[in-house]
Amino acid sequence: MSIVKKMAIGYIVIIFVPIISFGLFLYNQNYNSFLEEYAQGRQKIVNQVLNNISISTVQIESAYQLFQNNSNTIAYLSGNYRTDFEQVSNFLTYIRPLFSYILSSNRMIDGMTIYMEQQNGMIFRPEMARMDEFKLGEGIRKLPLGVGKWVTFSNVSDPNIDLHYVHKIGNRNFEQDIGLLDIKVTSKLIKPLFESLNLNSKSNLYVLDQDHQVISRIEKIPLNKVSEKAILDDAFQTNMKYFYQTVGGNKMLIESFYADSLKLHFVMMEQVDDVFSGIKKNKYVLVMIVTILLLTLSGMYYLIASSITKRILKLSKHMRRVDENHFPLYVGEINKDEVGHLTSSYNAMIRRMDELVNTVHRSEMLRKESAYQMMQAQIKPHFLYNTLESIRMIAEANDDPEAAEMSYTLGKLFRYSLSGSKSETTLKEEVENVKDYIKIQQIRLGDRLQVSFMIDAAIDHFICPHYILQPIIENSIVHGIATVRKQVALTIRIWEDAAFMFISVSDTGAGIVEDRLARVQGVLNGKMDASHLQSGGGGLGIVNVSERIKMFFGEGSGTQITSKLNEGTTCLLKLGKGAAQ
Repeated sequence: MSIVKKMAIGYIVIIFVPIISFGLFLYNQNYNSFLEEYAQGRQKIVNQVLNNISISTVQIESAYQLFQNNSNTIAYLSGNYRTDFEQVSNFLTYIRPLFSYILSSNRMIDGMTIYMEQQNGMIFRPEMARMDEFKLGEGIRKLPLGVGKWVTFSNVSDPNIDLHYVHKIGNRNFEQDIGLLDIKVTSKLIKPLFESLNLNSKSNLYVLDQDHQVISRIEKIPLNKVSEKAILDDAFQTNMKYFYQTVGGNKMLIESFYADSLKLHFVMMEQVDDVFSGIKKNKYVLVMIVTILLLTLSGMYYLIASSITKRILKLSKHMRRVDENHFPLYVGEINKDEVGHLTSSYNAMIRRMDELVNTVHRSEMLRKESAYQMMQAQIKPHFLYNTLESIRMIAEANDDPEAAEMSYTLGKLFRYSLSGSKSETTLKEEVENVKDYIKIQQIRLGDRLQVSFMIDAAIDHFICPHYILQPIIENSIVHGIATVRKQVALTIRIWEDAAFMFISVSDTGAGIVEDRLARVQGVLNGKMDASHLQSGGGGLGIVNVSERIKMFFGEGSGTQITSKLNEGTTCLLKLGKGAAQ
């Protein structure tokens, strides 16, 4: 037998047959793998949409705080305005603009109504109504103070869901409910979820409330009640977010999603063969094409293998030189063929990777700066309301010049904090701003707050980012001092050595529980993601300050925090002198 025949037989036995067999096996494996990737990809997309919905619900729920913290709204609902003129004037001046502001700033809100417990006031429609006009159920009217609830209404045959968020409004001392806020939400809130599910002609979607009752359905595959109930029960009983089940001889992909903020379950059923119908139809065609190509190309293999292999080896050798910090272009021979196209594509990919590395770095810096800007924007209104309320309380209690002093100090704070174009300042100006902030807090807290400054460093010309000290001080006062009744000491100490400027903020307040402290320290040390601090209780302000310090002052700079429950908390800022100078 000639060597050509031996090579042909050897090729068929050793290469061709094993490849065909392995290809069929791999096809079946990939088919199942594609199913898993498809389901997992769907889960990731929907979870992202659910996260966006959760953020939108938080924004909607925050509208309650605007009414609860508005003294004019509370006074109106409490019946404090006795004359018609007072009621009309205050409603048109303070309350109706608040409704207009919320409706214009949140496109997810379709309408709002406050149902009044007191019946001695004028009814201004459509914003106000009597409590006996409330139609969402007696159980909702009996909600306790401080508790909000999402309520859903829908016709089972209609996919649109009527969403409402209701929350009791309490009086000034939060001892008695004086009204019920009803926020009607548009269908735009959950419309992105339906769009992300990409329903087709062979898929069903069921929406269930927290009692597992179907409130809406989109049904393209007819099911009897028994089959539908069995699928929904399996979706709730299994711990998996998706699974496969045979229904009527067809393999179905069952997926379950839960919107925690709305207390709604979404169960989707999709026919698997419909998703991958193209792959199944082309399986045998693909096998035939591969077989023909193998037979045809086998005769050409020996003619072109050497020329192709040589150029690929050169490219491969070059690619080994690429690492995360080095992206060299291939400058060898590039012909107008497949290998040349591969080489050109490789060079284009290298250029794009180099651009992306720089782009990601810039995007990360912008993200951190945006997080700080968001944190600062949240601090200002909150502090403004507390301060103005304190001024009002002092002015009503007695004709005291402290109110004028407090207004003057507040003006200084606003001039400093609202200087948006000023991203850098001196440490001395930061300290002066903090002193003004503490002066206002001392008026509010009285003798409970004892403050001392110990400055043993040259801070007059030490450059630092704008607004890095007040978030730390505010954390100490809000979470460590204001929550206890005892007298608490707040100590701000500044010292330096040859390489660093140190700022220590210590209080003898409530301290931080061990679990919360461990999470804050983990985020500061880079071992945990900042999302672990989203549950409330402080920490985000310190993390944002720490990230800005690291970006501004460079290596070795950052923030450390130590605390002991019921004994106090210490936050240490370490600022590198090299970057500041």
